[in-house]
Amino acid sequence: MLSLPTEAALPPIRFHAPHIPPATYDAVASALSSKHLRSGGSYSRKAKALVSQHVGHDRVFLTNSCTSALEISALALDLGPEDEVIVPSYTFCATATAFARKGARIVLADIDPATMMVTPETLEARLTSRTRAVVVVHYGGAAAPMAAIKDLCDRHGVVILEDAAQAFGAKQDGRAVGTCGLFAAYSFHETKIISAGHGGALVLNSDNSHLRERVEELLARGTNFPAFARGEVNHYEWTSVSSSFEMPDLNAALLYSQLVHSREILLKSRAIWAYYEKSLRDLPIEILRPGMGTKANGYSFAFLAKDRETTYRILQGAARMGLGLQSHYKPLHLSSFAGRILAGSCVGAENTWGRLVRLPVHMDLSTGDAARICEFLKAELG
Repeated sequence: MLSLPTEAALPPIRFHAPHIPPATYDAVASALSSKHLRSGGSYSRKAKALVSQHVGHDRVFLTNSCTSALEISALALDLGPEDEVIVPSYTFCATATAFARKGARIVLADIDPATMMVTPETLEARLTSRTRAVVVVHYGGAAAPMAAIKDLCDRHGVVILEDAAQAFGAKQDGRAVGTCGLFAAYSFHETKIISAGHGGALVLNSDNSHLRERVEELLARGTNFPAFARGEVNHYEWTSVSSSFEMPDLNAALLYSQLVHSREILLKSRAIWAYYEKSLRDLPIEILRPGMGTKANGYSFAFLAKDRETTYRILQGAARMGLGLQSHYKPLHLSSFAGRILAGSCVGAENTWGRLVRLPVHMDLSTGDAARICEFLKAELG
């Protein structure tokens, strides 16, 4: 008797798989043959040019991580113990750590359950006379309501810093997400939509020459080497506390090879997102959707199940079937470190984080893979 294959016998679906275009091998070989593997090589320049083209100006600095980009912004603003920085409670811990390391007082804000991002209302509830900056996290490749947030911050004289780790390639009101705040940070980690293996970028959305020079000094490990290289001083010296933040040229070669294929990567990611949305829209779930005027990059498709028990059941069932579904992080104010920071009630985050389910979105995902996932969810929730 013929034995038909069972669902469990099908190959497992990875939640994420890094995309490696064929051009990557040539770029890496070229970088190796140049014998310039540290920062500042030809691929660093070419990758920076493409990120600059995306944001619309050249005040872009490649870093070894998004966390480093955020740390540079904290150092450039000279934040200290008397300064409060508002951070969403629902975010990866690095968003807060970058500013806590500088000694700033971290204040956690609630999020909108429909987007898992801060709003003007949740930020305003945490504003005090000591607030120096707010960090807006653009979750899931979409964008927070930046026009309203900018209006709020401008009225209160507060600096906006954008954690756009997940949002490279996304646009809001026709402009690149990450071009509204004074600083923005992108991630090019292996798990992101565009990858350098490990890397990031800091974007300075101001033509303030002092700030630009300050960032350059910090990238030079706290020296005035950039001025020395331009012939403005006869020697270079230690000017401030910093660290090693730059992206090596070998990683920049990986990044460049993906940036030149960014259009096709974004097209597929958005197509997968649209397939999921069309297939699952009638189920009893709350799909996280981009806000008005936002063209998300398709990095993440996520929804909220009706309760935590349902989410647990879905995730356990998907794990048995090898379908690659995941949840996400615990809100910062519920973490074991929360006693050291300022956090009031964050009801939105508390009511949603345990209900979140994320579906695989990556270049190796086939239509058949996506169909398997959707059929499983329909069987579980329909």
